[in-house]
Amino acid sequence: MPIDEGVPSPILALFETFVQERRYLQNVSSKTLDWYTCSRRAFQPYLAAVHSEADLPVQVRKAVMDMAASGKLAATSINDYARCMNAFLRWLRTEKHVTTDVRIPKLKTPKKVLDVLSDEQVSRLIAYSPTKRIERRIHAMALLILDTGMRVDEVLNLRKQDVDLDNLLIKVDKGKGDKQRIVPCSLALRRSLYRYMKTYSHAHSDFVFSTTHGTRQTYRNATRALKSIGKKIDAPQIRFHLLRHTFATAYIRSGGNVVLLRKVLGHSSISTTMIYEHLQTEDLKSVHHQHSILALSC
Repeated sequence: MPIDEGVPSPILALFETFVQERRYLQNVSSKTLDWYTCSRRAFQPYLAAVHSEADLPVQVRKAVMDMAASGKLAATSINDYARCMNAFLRWLRTEKHVTTDVRIPKLKTPKKVLDVLSDEQVSRLIAYSPTKRIERRIHAMALLILDTGMRVDEVLNLRKQDVDLDNLLIKVDKGKGDKQRIVPCSLALRRSLYRYMKTYSHAHSDFVFSTTHGTRQTYRNATRALKSIGKKIDAPQIRFHLLRHTFATAYIRSGGNVVLLRKVLGHSSISTTMIYEHLQTEDLKSVHHQHSILALSC
């Protein structure tokens, strides 16, 4: 169904077709479908005004400008909506609904400074001795993320058959976008997981970190318990995704390869992983300043 001048805009119907194809042909996750819904809602008044192919670039760019001018959305949120719309625009061109390429330019955003745990906080977290059953569960989860960089949802869904202690490997069966991947773990984490699974893991549950009833633990309860531990180790800002950032930062700073890090973290795009690459550059700048002949002579 091409976009023909003089015909009521078919663009919203085409967007629904785009979403259905992503759902049934590419099996995207429910979170991705929610993202499509929110993006469609943000652009809907402008897409409804598209009555010819020439209207399309005008309206989508006008949408972004109006969102930015309103001041109600941060540039990162607008870029997130625009990223979804760009996928739709590429689909329109690929499926020959339009004959020209249309793309929404990315808004400039402030340089993101990643929040991570300090070395002292990491040491206190590792050395922490839980006294309650739920603390033991959350502490084991925290060590797992610190060692592998797994997402908290991936840890909550982790099943016993996916933990290969013999080969120091963990299969992430339900990663982002329902993608599978294999992540390595250390000998230190193996000892921690072995002790936890042998002593505290529910005997009749498939989940490694199940509740006392054997059911899947909720994100909300896990987050609350982690914050409780954070207060005791003087790390009130602690959260599961911060542990993932801390892992990735340490990986790069110790000489790890950003391409391999992408595979470990399960990023679909290398550009997402590149947010950690600048840390290595900053470290190099710091070391260079310390050893520069010119700097030392001043």
